[in-house]
Amino acid sequence: MTYDQLVTLDAIVKHGSFKSASEFLHKSQPSLSMAIKKLEEEFGIKLFSRDAYRPALTDEGVAFYHKSLITLDKFNELDTFARELSMGVETEINISIGAVCSIKEFSKTFKSLLEPHITTALNLNVDILEEFQRRLIDQEVDIAIGSLLEPHPDIESIPIMTTKMIPVVSSKFYQDTNGSFEELKNLPQIIVQSSKSASKKNIVGAAKGMKNWFTTDMYMKEQLIVNGLGWGRLPEHQVEDQLNDCKLSIVKGINSIQSIPVQIYLLRNVKKIMGPNTKRLWSYLSKQGLADE
Repeated sequence: MTYDQLVTLDAIVKHGSFKSASEFLHKSQPSLSMAIKKLEEEFGIKLFSRDAYRPALTDEGVAFYHKSLITLDKFNELDTFARELSMGVETEINISIGAVCSIKEFSKTFKSLLEPHITTALNLNVDILEEFQRRLIDQEVDIAIGSLLEPHPDIESIPIMTTKMIPVVSSKFYQDTNGSFEELKNLPQIIVQSSKSASKKNIVGAAKGMKNWFTTDMYMKEQLIVNGLGWGRLPEHQVEDQLNDCKLSIVKGINSIQSIPVQIYLLRNVKKIMGPNTKRLWSYLSKQGLADE
């Protein structure tokens, strides 16, 4: 019995056919059939019933397959551990920060990477919505900090803090109007969207019966609102100075338009190998979440 045979078995079960499994594994279909045949002959069992159009596990096959998953998990853990041992100190750490996060909350932790003996470079990217999650799933970043749109089997998440998206409008709006919902409806709601093709289902907090303008940048959204071209929700840390300077006002007196709490997570793709400094940073950041509880 070999590791490749177990991987082949897993691929056939998950993808439903020898053909689909061969495409996924980038191997020929006959080589997959031979691998399963040798496995069956070695133990004198029949793993698949081939009577139907698609291969189906026999009773023996079901029992064997479930045991094989445990072996595959253990092997993958050992493989990851060995890769981490051989990796040495990484030259850079790539981090994606969600646009709703305040960098100030993590400045002390990041500052620890400026110690003279640490030569690892830190690459910080600010990403939004689908792009934030895509970079994480595609293993383009080592660590991500932000809100998670949808659960994913490869993503480990640790809640570390909460923030708020606060509905704001130009202060001049209240100077020129009575601030009613009907008056606010004359302004578009400014919404950040990662791209033109991004799914509409991921738009959170869109007010019913109001027109929308879209931008792909949180700062652009702020400037549009400050200049009286619309209203919208912005992260509480981003609007603090603008509220103090009376450039922005919180939308008030409208029950359907309220602040929205946002859970912030520390995130990583479990399939991506972590170097020693990335592990250390992950540990620091995860403890920050515990400290905030």
